[in-house]
Amino acid sequence: MRLNEENERCLLYLDAFTRKPLIATAERQLLERHIPAILDKGFMMLMDGHRIEDLQRMYSLFSRSIVMDEEKDKDMVSSLLEFKASLDSILEESFSKNEAFCNTIKDSFEHLINLRQNRPAELIAKFLDEKLRDGNKGTSEEELEGTLDKVLVLFKFIQGKDVFEAFYKKDLAKRLLLGKSASIDAEKSMISKLKTECDS
Repeated sequence: MRLNEENERCLLYLDAFTRKPLIATAERQLLERHIPAILDKGFMMLMDGHRIEDLQRMYSLFSRSIVMDEEKDKDMVSSLLEFKASLDSILEESFSKNEAFCNTIKDSFEHLINLRQNRPAELIAKFLDEKLRDGNKGTSEEELEGTLDKVLVLFKFIQGKDVFEAFYKKDLAKRLLLGKSASIDAEKSMISKLKTECDS
């Protein structure tokens, strides 16, 4: 409601170019800064109380915050990984990996990550490129492998796998040709994971 009010005020009183930064600022103040507190303190209450509409509202608002704001593209993959880890922790520690909850999270993430069609696929490929470049010398093989596994979970949700493949292959070629790869073993490992997931 507040976001809609800000949007209306902008249309009535302000220049059109003001709308995007204004709404982004309102979302940061009304949504982002409260995400940890809501997940830590409010999520269980909503689940236990079977507050369907509130949970639906929470999901639509948070998904808007993480995926739909183009200004946050550089942090989208990291934010999705953190959000997924938080939900997985709750699922495991509070709900004993209940199959129905697990399927709901899977379906919700698949919907969320494909809201912007092919953009998340491109950003996931770019995120992997950053991690596999030689600029990550301070990262151990185990940490890098763990990151690759987590990103692969997001990869499973995206529908634009051909878009991912195009960007990944181009970035991989650059890393190998320019000698910019952090680890050939990690490169082979990631290719092996992708082959397992979607064949050669």
